[in-house]
Order: sequence, then structure tokens, then C-alpha cells
Amino acid sequence: MRFKTFVFLLLSSVAFSGPHGGVIQEAEGMHAELLIDKTGQPKVYLYDKAMKPLEHSDMQAKLTVKSHDGAQHERDLKFSKDSKEGPLLKGEPIKGLNDWDTAVVSFKLKDSSWTHIRFSHHSGGKAGH
Repeated sequence: MRFKTFVFLLLSSVAFSGPHGGVIQEAEGMHAELLIDKTGQPKVYLYDKAMKPLEHSDMQAKLTVKSHDGAQHERDLKFSKDSKEGPLLKGEPIKGLNDWDTAVVSFKLKDSSWTHIRFSHHSGGKAGH
């Protein structure tokens, strides 16, 4: 990857708990909440500035997660609309992922460039996992 061609939005490392218990970051006028559940399934919820859910079925999205032991995992994220959870992006479970250190969610809307949001997760915390 050519990092100079990407705009990385490195945001505050303070983890804020979102409506689903995940880590929240803000970028491009929206909020993103990252949650990796106990089965290792990554979920990303997108919200507008007022924290109302956004639906982006036309979005391409990817997740790169680095665990505390240094292992790196990548997943494509697909749009889903769940009757209980609302609109979200979900990826295949990451087997054996018990905790994570950093993650980057990359997304692209039709006819736009990739945006990257970096998340930090501190061991022992409950937010995001």
C-alpha cells in the first residue's frame, strides 16, 4: 500500500462507548462504531452527526485488525440491515481473536476516494469487545 495516497484520520485514542457497546470515532461528518463480538464477528455501525443510523448499502468497506500479540487480520465488510441492530456493516468472524489493539476501517462510497478511520482498544476495557 502507498500510505501517501491515503488520508488516515488518526483521531483521539480515548474510547467512547457507542449505542452497541463499541468504540466510536468521528470522520467525514459521520460517526463510526466498531464492535467485535465474543465470536470474533466485526460489526461497524454508521451514524450522522446527531447519532442517527445511516444506511449505506452502496459502500465498499474493509477492516484491518491488529491483536495484542501482533497478528493482523483483514475482513471485507458487507452491508446488512438487522431488525434488532439496524443498518450495519458485518464481516466474517475472526476465529481466536480474544482481544485487539488497533483497527482500521476503510470505506468508500460510490465515486469517492477511500477514507480510513483508526480505532484503539485497550486491553481489559469492555468498549468494542
